[in-house]
Amino acid sequence: MHNIFLFARREYLETVRKKSFIVMTILLPAMMFGFTVLPSMIASKKSGEVQHIVIATSNPQFADQVREQFEKPSVDDANAQSKGKNSNSAIRNFDVQIDTNVTPQEEDALTQRVNSHEIDGYLWAPPDAVAERKLSYRSRNSGDLETVGELGTAVRQAMLRQTMRSHGASAEEIDQALKPVDVQARKIENGKVTESSGIGTFFSVILLMVLLYVTILMYSMSVMRSVLEEKNSRIFEVLLSTATPKELMAGKILGAAGVGLTQIGIWTLAVTPFAAQAITIGGDQFHLTLSIANMIFFGVFFVLGFVLYAALAAALGAAVNSEQEAQQFQFVIMMPMIVSVIFMTPVILQPHSTMSTVLSLIPFCTPLLMYIRVIVETPPVWQIALSLVLLVGTIYAMLAICSRIYRVGILMYGKRPTLPEIMKWLKYA
Repeated sequence: MHNIFLFARREYLETVRKKSFIVMTILLPAMMFGFTVLPSMIASKKSGEVQHIVIATSNPQFADQVREQFEKPSVDDANAQSKGKNSNSAIRNFDVQIDTNVTPQEEDALTQRVNSHEIDGYLWAPPDAVAERKLSYRSRNSGDLETVGELGTAVRQAMLRQTMRSHGASAEEIDQALKPVDVQARKIENGKVTESSGIGTFFSVILLMVLLYVTILMYSMSVMRSVLEEKNSRIFEVLLSTATPKELMAGKILGAAGVGLTQIGIWTLAVTPFAAQAITIGGDQFHLTLSIANMIFFGVFFVLGFVLYAALAAALGAAVNSEQEAQQFQFVIMMPMIVSVIFMTPVILQPHSTMSTVLSLIPFCTPLLMYIRVIVETPPVWQIALSLVLLVGTIYAMLAICSRIYRVGILMYGKRPTLPEIMKWLKYA
């Protein structure tokens, strides 16, 4: 054990003293923020420019109703205002004109006005299109899905108002019937309704899942590169005079795991003062679900997942002779993690489905998928216990197999090993 801790200490100090450790400690959270929260914040921002739109229909009353509904604040803005929230988003301004001439000549004229940048677009709604409920919005920007969506909502509201009015409903009754409803998701834990919102849980899952995925892959690949570097530099020939191959591999894994936990600890300390603050996106406020229990499960699944993948990476680094060869095979190690990310959304939506249960019990997928299930909707205790038992058993088996490959592979140079040769190494060791 003394030798293991000596090698773990050496691996730990060498890594944390590198500039790359400091850079990644700062850069990785910035990248995660840029890939998750920032796009949503940017998407919620609305341009302050005035958009000029023409509604072309032969029914002036219908056109007035569409314009009235279109110029109203969106549901998100209305909810934010009703809750007294301050939004920094700039409300988009529209200049909506009505054109009751729907002849082919007017259609061509409107098209030319769009082409000459006189207007931004026009809604073409002749009587036959309104009857078939197939209208079209023509503009230069076919990717402005927000305007198309809001315009479609306004058209549906106007048609619904006309139908209700034709059945004798008053304006007040129509407004009351069409008033937006704010439905908030709340989580029930231990028989009590908590303040954990659905969007808060979702962003917590994304944040911790990405952190778990990136750190496991990053530091397990770091173990592989470290083994490969020391193998090519023949340092192992000196180290093996004082320790066994199994002690060397265990020391490298423990040292790299310590680096990962150190980095996560730094991030946790940096985020803790802001964890209680509300995050506002699209007019909605929510808090991240970062409870003590969740962080404990995070630490457990990180350590176990890291040991499993680091053992595979160490065996790969010992078996190959160059980083180019390692890159060809590392996809095999990454594949279970990639599969876990692919099935992340179905597991979040249905954490108790048969598929989610089976996938989370597969040891190579357990660190990510079982952890997601714990955060979203805690599964039965026996499933968590079974997943941990299977994961620990797989780690023990993989350490035994990988240590044999490691023991022979670190002294093999020159020839690229084949699968039959690796099987012989298992017998020799």
